[in-house]
Amino acid sequence: MSFALMAPPSAPPTPEPNDEDSGPRDPKYYLDSVTFKVEDRLFKVPRYHFEHSSEIFATTFTLPAGDDVQAEGHSDENPFILDGISKVDFQRLLKVLYPLDIPQILGMPKDDWISVLKLSTLWYFLDARELAIQQLTSRITESVERILLARDYEVSSWLRAGYTDLARREEGISMEDAEKIGLRTTVQLYQTREAAIKSYSSSTSGFRPNQYGVYSQSRFQHADVEGTFREEFRLADLASAAYARSREIGEVYEYESAPGPSRQLQAPGHYL
Repeated sequence: MSFALMAPPSAPPTPEPNDEDSGPRDPKYYLDSVTFKVEDRLFKVPRYHFEHSSEIFATTFTLPAGDDVQAEGHSDENPFILDGISKVDFQRLLKVLYPLDIPQILGMPKDDWISVLKLSTLWYFLDARELAIQQLTSRITESVERILLARDYEVSSWLRAGYTDLARREEGISMEDAEKIGLRTTVQLYQTREAAIKSYSSSTSGFRPNQYGVYSQSRFQHADVEGTFREEFRLADLASAAYARSREIGEVYEYESAPGPSRQLQAPGHYL
C-alpha cells in the first residue's frame, strides 16, 4: 500500500509558551512516554522526538485508534511493535535521541553511528541523520565502504568521494572490491582511468616513473569522474536532497517509488 507523506509547509516561528498561563504542567518538560517492543526487548522513552523529529512517526501517531481500543505504545502490555528492526540498532538510535551521557555519544564507534544512520534514514529523523553523517565522514576511511553506505543510505557526497578515490589513486581495484561495488561500476572506473592515462600521456613529455617506480604526478589526477557518473550522481543528489528539502518546504513524497531504503514503518495496523 503506498502512502504519500505531506511535509508541513513553512510557518512563522511559534511564540514561546507563557509558563504562567500553562497551568501546573510545564509546556516543554512534562513529557508523555511511549513503549516500543523491538525483538524481545521493551523500550519506554519520551514520545517527544518521535512526534517532533520524525515525519514517519508523527504521521503514525496521529492515526486514530479503533473504538474502545487503547492506543499502541501506552503500556508494556500493548507496546508499539517495530517489526524487522534490530534491538541493537534501535538502542543506538535512542542513545542519540535521548543521550544519558553526552561525551559518550560523540565517542561512539563507527558501527554505532552506522546504526543511527540506518534508522534515522528509514524514519526521517533528519537531525540525527545529519549528525550521523558528520560523525561517520571522518570515521569511514575505505573508499568501497563509503560507496556501499552511500548507496544504502543516500549520501551523495560519499558516493562522489568514493568513486573519485578509486578512479584517481595509483592502486587498482581488487577483485574483492570489484565484487562489492559491482561489475558495471568497476568497468566504468577502469574506462575513466584509461582515458586519464591517455590524456596524461599526450600532454606530458616526461611520462616516466622515477627510479623507485613512482610517477612525479598521478596519471589519474584528472580522471573525469563527474563526466562518467553524471547521471548516477544526479539521481543520488536528488535522493539525498529529499532529507533536507522536506524540512524546509511542503512537498509530497511517494514512498513506494522513492529510491533507497524502504520507507515502511512496520507496526500492527500501520503501514506507511
